[in-house]
Amino acid sequence: MKEYGDEAFIRMLQENQEEAKNQDIRQGSIFVEDQELFFQEHEILKGQLWMWMPDAFAPLSKELVRIKYPNENRPDHIWSNPQTTVNVSFSHRQEKMEPGETEEVRDYMGQVMEHLYPSSNILDKDIVKSDTHEHEIAWLDLVTPAMDTPIYNLMFFTPLGGRLLMGSCNCLAHEQEDWKGLFIQMISSIRTV
Repeated sequence: MKEYGDEAFIRMLQENQEEAKNQDIRQGSIFVEDQELFFQEHEILKGQLWMWMPDAFAPLSKELVRIKYPNENRPDHIWSNPQTTVNVSFSHRQEKMEPGETEEVRDYMGQVMEHLYPSSNILDKDIVKSDTHEHEIAWLDLVTPAMDTPIYNLMFFTPLGGRLLMGSCNCLAHEQEDWKGLFIQMISSIRTV
């Protein structure tokens, strides 16, 4: 099929616009598919923990928490987008954790997840420094089965007050490419006192 000059020019402009879109959650809006998201810092644990998330995210209601997380061992704090398809959860556990133990805890939890979900494999794992360089945050990601569709999970681990802070960012598996980089930026933005 022959391409005319205007069509090639329009395609080049569209490609340049795509490349020029902001990818930094602290530098203005981000586009996920056709949705424009604005990020801001949210206080998660009063006076202890803050994280940048889309400004439309809010804590899930108790009713929705019981539906989405029927297991009694559910996370302590769950934030979600209005459609409840993208979630960020936090659990400040009783288990002791000190700086320098993040990799060990992450690798152990990876083994637990692979045991719980034998059809799932760890896709990737790494350590990021918080933006304030206060501490390291270890993470791993995997796709797990759910009742109606596979779920992409990026789990993270860091010490908070000498105890394990464990969290997860998740979305529908087909949205993984759109969200993984944003999730990593979000966990890098974690700030503690």
